[in-house]
Amino acid sequence: MSDMNNWKKIDNIYEEKTVNGIRYIREINDEPISLECPICKKLIYCIEDVEVMKSDNCCENCYITYYYTNKEKWKNGWRPDK
Repeated sequence: MSDMNNWKKIDNIYEEKTVNGIRYIREINDEPISLECPICKKLIYCIEDVEVMKSDNCCENCYITYYYTNKEKWKNGWRPDK
């Protein structure tokens, strides 16, 4: 697997890296999200999952199932048992 470090700065906002002839561009200091939900371990597969992963670190299904019924506990760090 190719090393995805050593990004080159394009300007004050973006950086780039070429791996196996494919050019990748991202915002500087962009943090990737996990490909699986840390709660249920299912793959993130839709834009709704991505948006909820960015805000609450779980997939949309876990957000609906666990977050809404436990908002205060969730904000204090509670997560369901695995």
